[in-house]
Amino acid sequence: MCPSWKYDCAICLCEGSFGLLGQGDDPIDQPLSILCNISRSLKPQAKAVLTVLNAAAMLRKYTNEDIAKGRFDPLTLVESSEIPPREGLPAIAVRERAFVPTELHLLLRLAGMSVINIWGGTAGNWGRRSIDLDEIEIMVVARKIAEPSAVGGSE
Repeated sequence: MCPSWKYDCAICLCEGSFGLLGQGDDPIDQPLSILCNISRSLKPQAKAVLTVLNAAAMLRKYTNEDIAKGRFDPLTLVESSEIPPREGLPAIAVRERAFVPTELHLLLRLAGMSVINIWGGTAGNWGRRSIDLDEIEIMVVARKIAEPSAVGGSE
C-alpha cells in the first residue's frame, strides 16, 4: 500500500509532466489526471506552481498547412513533432498540449485547486506580468482548496 504523504507545495516547471502527452493520451483527461494527483498529494491550502505552453502563441505560430500536415491540432491545442534519430537511437514522436488561462482555471477547479495568479513568461524571463500572446509559456500559481471536514465523525 502506498503511503498517503501530504506536501507543503508542488512544482512542475518546463512542462515537466503537465502538457506532455503520450501517443495515446487524451489531451484533456491526461492533464486533469495529473492535476488531480498533485491536488491529492498536497496539504489543504498548500500551493502549486506550474508552467505550461501558451496556446495563444501556438495559435499564432501555426498555419493551415501545419494543421493539414498534422503538426498542430487547433481543436485540442496539441502540437506534434519528432526528435530526429541520433546515433543508435530511433526518432521519437513528441506531443505537447498548450493551454489558455480560462481552461487552466477550470481544470484546476476540477482538481480541487484554485488559481491565485497566472503570468506570462519564457524560461529565463519570468515576471509578474500579463501574458504576452507570443510568449512560449504561462506560469500558474494555485492553492489547494481546503478539504471539508468530516461531518458526523469518522466512518
